[in-house]
Amino acid sequence: MTDFISLFAALNKGAVRYLVTGGIAVNLYGIERATADIDLFVGLDEKNLKKFISVAKELGLKPKVPVALDDFADKDKRDAWEREKNMMVFSLFDPKTPFFLLDVFIKEPLDFEKAYEARKVMKAGNVNIPVISLPDLIDMKKAADRPQDVADVFYLSKILKDWKDEK
Repeated sequence: MTDFISLFAALNKGAVRYLVTGGIAVNLYGIERATADIDLFVGLDEKNLKKFISVAKELGLKPKVPVALDDFADKDKRDAWEREKNMMVFSLFDPKTPFFLLDVFIKEPLDFEKAYEARKVMKAGNVNIPVISLPDLIDMKKAADRPQDVADVFYLSKILKDWKDEK
């Protein structure tokens, strides 16, 4: 059975470079809101993707769409999914955990190296969680521009302003 913390622990153990984004990141920054999935921004270089796929297989995760998990490492296939299917994320689920859904960006929404450098590492128990920086999260939310994202931007911007005011 997969849960958020065991996923992050497994990714860390597998030396996967990733950032938590989306609703989980919003929650980790102190804004309570419901979210049905885990959104990850994973470094899309071949070496990192092989590590990510290996961890996903170890956890028993399966693609939500009828493709092989290994296809995620193929840039041409990811480009085709975006072009032909308007796919933005590669969704994985755990057949043993009914409500577990993991969405991984198929294209970098921001420069990964810069975002990874600016990350904020938070802790849950003894597990480090690399979370996208608050300014980068706000930028991603602005770009998505869905109703929930507009609300998230409002509250996240207040937190960012409070942080700046404290300095």
